[in-house]
Amino acid sequence: MSKNNRELEVKFVLESVEEILPRISSLGAALEQPAQFERNIRWDDPHGTLTKTHQVLRLRDNGGTAVLTYKAENKNDKNLADREEIETVVTNFDNTRLILERLGYEIVFIYEKYRSIYRLNDTELFVDHTPIGDYIEIEGPDDEAIRRSAELLGLDWEKRISKSYHTLFAEWKKQTASSGRDMIF
Repeated sequence: MSKNNRELEVKFVLESVEEILPRISSLGAALEQPAQFERNIRWDDPHGTLTKTHQVLRLRDNGGTAVLTYKAENKNDKNLADREEIETVVTNFDNTRLILERLGYEIVFIYEKYRSIYRLNDTELFVDHTPIGDYIEIEGPDDEAIRRSAELLGLDWEKRISKSYHTLFAEWKKQTASSGRDMIF
């Protein structure tokens, strides 16, 4: 996440997490976080106001660290996810969840993944194992830096994805006729 509260990223589908790890290692990327379980809860009001206006309110438990996040979509013409992102660490996941519930927010989507994080030049690489497949997200300060890291990793830029896990899960549900609300293991 950049200091200006802007998230700029793309995803790529992986055959498996193991396929990308040797490439990451060969480039000398620094491991910032070994793979760990992450649970994300998206919230909305009973009218779906946040979803309808392309905003996200998320509470994440990342290995015992709780993070509250607000996101709002920005438009760009480069097929990159471009969002305002404001995050803060909260000291108590359960109490933060209670506060959100008391304010009238409801859980609309839970998604889980195992995530490892690497630093490659001026980008972060998020290697995710999810219930619907494996992905790598590349986040950076601009589209050139993100594209450069994708090319170094041997990823096909034309296959980049700017969709959220919520959208990818909805598409997966249609393809598999799954009726589940949440992307959980």
